[in-house]
Amino acid sequence: MEQEPVDAERITIPRWTIKRDPRALGCTICGSAIVKITAEWRQVSFCTCRLIEYRVLPRAPKALPAPSTAADVRKEP
Repeated sequence: MEQEPVDAERITIPRWTIKRDPRALGCTICGSAIVKITAEWRQVSFCTCRLIEYRVLPRAPKALPAPSTAADVRKEP
């Protein structure tokens, strides 16, 4: 079975996204790439030497439950 090559610039784990930060060429202190991890409600950017950014993301509203398929048994006035 043949596998697709892994894109090292962007890796996705369910509910996580790991990628290089496109805003920066590299850390101004150590020169390494800046990595950004986005999870369900937070986002972290870091390099080899330090934590650059930690943000709490706004949570998406939970989906409303599906309407019931039971017949409407209310009486008409």
